[in-house]
Amino acid sequence: MSKMTIDIPEKLSKNLKGYEDNLTDLLAVGLKEVKIQQALALFKQGYISLWRAASLAGVSLREITTHAVAQGFKPKIDEKMKEEELS
Repeated sequence: MSKMTIDIPEKLSKNLKGYEDNLTDLLAVGLKEVKIQQALALFKQGYISLWRAASLAGVSLREITTHAVAQGFKPKIDEKMKEEELS
């Protein structure tokens, strides 16, 4: 395990009281969320596909899709795709 020293703003430091034993978990969860948000931003701007966003974020396509839908993204489905899915 590597060590890192960081400066934490006072307000955030106060909120971390009681969670000192879980800082590794908090950092892992926060990092995952940041990766998902960054990947979805690229997807929203049209730079990458949802599949690529999942790959960049290190999550499954199902998980990134769940986050995308929760943020109001709607899948682009054309008539041909509907027909293929329904047949």
